[in-house]
Amino acid sequence: MKQTIAIVEDDVEQRNYYANALRKHDYSVLEFEDRQQAIEAFAKQLPDLALLDIALQSDVGGGYEVCRYLKQRDATLPVIFLTSRGDELDKIYGLQLGAWDYQTKPVSLDYLIVRIESFFTIKELTSGNGSNDNVSIFGDMKVNNKSMQCFWKEQEIHLTPTEFSILSALLEAEEAISVDELIKATKQGVVEDNTINTHILHIRKKLKKIDANFKCIKSRYGFGYQWLCE
Repeated sequence: MKQTIAIVEDDVEQRNYYANALRKHDYSVLEFEDRQQAIEAFAKQLPDLALLDIALQSDVGGGYEVCRYLKQRDATLPVIFLTSRGDELDKIYGLQLGAWDYQTKPVSLDYLIVRIESFFTIKELTSGNGSNDNVSIFGDMKVNNKSMQCFWKEQEIHLTPTEFSILSALLEAEEAISVDELIKATKQGVVEDNTINTHILHIRKKLKKIDANFKCIKSRYGFGYQWLCE
């Protein structure tokens, strides 16, 4: 059965560009030009993955609202922002809404296809329940590497795949780990230092939402980060 990808993009040429490329890779593609059109369709049936622009015509934050709607319906649904808005605050907000990725245009089709394929693979792995053999314990943190789930004090932290990779690298490192090593851990190829900082900020916020006293991710200025629970 074909996997369905929804593209919410107000620029017709860009939307067609992505849609045609995805169809050539045997995906079923749904195209929408604004928030209302997309949400009305999603109310009837959710896609398997969504590609969202942020500004949709005069709706400057429409993509954010589409993401919020999708995450309320299915927290595990992969969402990728494809946007010309490269400001760090935009990236932070997009990731805080639960997006799995945030890419600033232009994005190469080859790269985009690989990211989509990897996210479908991850979702397939996380759809099943992992056994205890896959669970690692780091104090109050439990990590299931097969299902890519994390639990802090028995409460699940809903991380994106990139956040999970970064947190796993922090947990497994005996000492501080450099930003360069965290970039390698994401397996994304091209990642900026500021992007790692954004993901760390997002991970901290998710943990503090569960535990207001959480302070286990330490900054090592000029180098990287360290998992250290005192």
